[in-house]
Amino acid sequence: MHRLYLLIPLCFALLATSASAAVQVTAIFNPPRIAMGDKSQYIVEIKETDTSKLPDPERVTSLPIPQSGGLELTNGRTSTSQQTSIINGAAEYSITQQLIIDAKPPRVGKFTIPSYVFQYKGETYRVPAATLETVERPADAGPTTDELIFLKTDTPEQLYVGQTTPIQLKLYISENIRLSSLNSFDRSADGFTISELPDSQESTEIVKGRRYRVLTWPLTITPIQTGEQDLSFQFTVSANVPGQNNRRDPFGRRGLGGSLFDDLFGQTERFTVYTEPTKVDVLSLPNDGKPDSFTGAIGDFSMKVYTDRDETQTGEPIMLSVEITGNGNFDRINGPIIPQIDEWRTYAPESQFQPHSAESTLRGTKRFDYVMIPNHDGNIQIPSIAFAYFDAKNKRYTELSSPAIPIKVTPSSKQAAPPTVSNLPTNTQTITTAPPLQKELSMEDALLTLDYRPTPSKHSNSKALKDPSIWIINLSLAVILTISSLWLRHKRRLKEDSAYADQQAAKHELRAITNSAQHAKDAESFYAQAQSAIRLAITCRTHKNHRTANINELESALEKAKVAEETISQTRELFQTADAQRFAGNTAPSDLSSAKSQLERILKAI
Repeated sequence: MHRLYLLIPLCFALLATSASAAVQVTAIFNPPRIAMGDKSQYIVEIKETDTSKLPDPERVTSLPIPQSGGLELTNGRTSTSQQTSIINGAAEYSITQQLIIDAKPPRVGKFTIPSYVFQYKGETYRVPAATLETVERPADAGPTTDELIFLKTDTPEQLYVGQTTPIQLKLYISENIRLSSLNSFDRSADGFTISELPDSQESTEIVKGRRYRVLTWPLTITPIQTGEQDLSFQFTVSANVPGQNNRRDPFGRRGLGGSLFDDLFGQTERFTVYTEPTKVDVLSLPNDGKPDSFTGAIGDFSMKVYTDRDETQTGEPIMLSVEITGNGNFDRINGPIIPQIDEWRTYAPESQFQPHSAESTLRGTKRFDYVMIPNHDGNIQIPSIAFAYFDAKNKRYTELSSPAIPIKVTPSSKQAAPPTVSNLPTNTQTITTAPPLQKELSMEDALLTLDYRPTPSKHSNSKALKDPSIWIINLSLAVILTISSLWLRHKRRLKEDSAYADQQAAKHELRAITNSAQHAKDAESFYAQAQSAIRLAITCRTHKNHRTANINELESALEKAKVAEETISQTRELFQTADAQRFAGNTAPSDLSSAKSQLERILKAI
């Protein structure tokens, strides 16, 4: 029988092993009999009791649940409770854990999940068999729960890596259902970055003749890994469903504990609703035709370039502004690179984004302001500026460029510095005294600036100067001042230089993730961390952000950095092995020592 390994995060808190501990494992379907189209719940319950203390938890991440006859098991979750009983002065402590999985049969008939065993705390425990019976749905039966409340999304089938796309998450609630609360929201989207869940927008829709109240959440998703990526969402909700007990019994009998009041007013229950599991095919950006000015912009854009004035003086700055307007992934758009020429000194730009509407950050204008200072006078030009983006709809790159901007630069009108005594003519009797300089010093400047104020001379004690402790104290002070000044310079640069700050952050991340990769116990964790480590190492080497780059982009960056072909080949091999292990289901060898050595060699070479 084909075995299905349900990999969901579980937290089974169980009693510590002791002579008085007892473990009881049960498995049931609730309800055990349903009409076609309804869902049941497969529940595995583990109860452990002890007479001495409350149990210590142990984490279990998988159960080897056999599949039977195509029964669909989805949406696993856990429930935990504990109890203390005192009977005739004797205490008994118990913890009960439930693994609850939705079960949906594909046809009428009986479905049995056979008995199986699992390991826990070094011991083997057996889960008993459980059977679900599915019968034909009565002609007068009401709608199923899935028809009364469900979740949908408009996920695209294909995207490019780095392409930001809007989607809508919609919760449909039948008009006879009273929604009490939204208890939790979760998603399965390891290969994406997703915007935060905003406030919902409410509307009404009619689906298959039934009116629904619809709660809509607009989201944006951005794929960060190539290949087929899983994407699904789920809500846990509390809702009042009239006549729910009768609907669960295919023969119309009232369920255990049901009453006439339940039939009339319904009862509040918790449901987990989820979108159907979806795989999105994430493509790499093509290398053919990629301009040098492309830095990751995907969408449809236009560019406008202008200055705040067309003439200035030598040494006086002007402002150059570049506006990118359109629709796309603005959060990944960096300022175009200004070509370095002798006529100008340029500085990193400041950016500002203005969305065209409050509901979406995909349409708007992003402006980059550059400070430019002419080095000499004359009729000089601001060079042409290029900006490239990838048009995902037409699958091609487009490069926008601006014409050179002429600027008239006149000599500076500022007075030259006053002459000093040494360069005055010998017959000049007048000495011009410059006014004292006044400047508010930063902490760093204060540490680096000597006190130049004259002090009354004192008779030096030659014996004191020969004392070794004086030299040690002065040397220590010099070291402290040097370290302090370097630290302050580092802090100021982190604040003022975004590229330097990003590089330093990448170095810290690289150390942490490399250590995690070297201590990884399984292939999946190792290869995911190894890929991130290589991306961070190339980011540090090239001073450009490659945290989300694919293997083709990384190879191109390594070639430009003149890294040895052998290292590039090893990097390609590691990424291919990682992709095969993650996406093709290939099982990597349990001994990862050679792969870890390969990663270490690659990182040292980069």
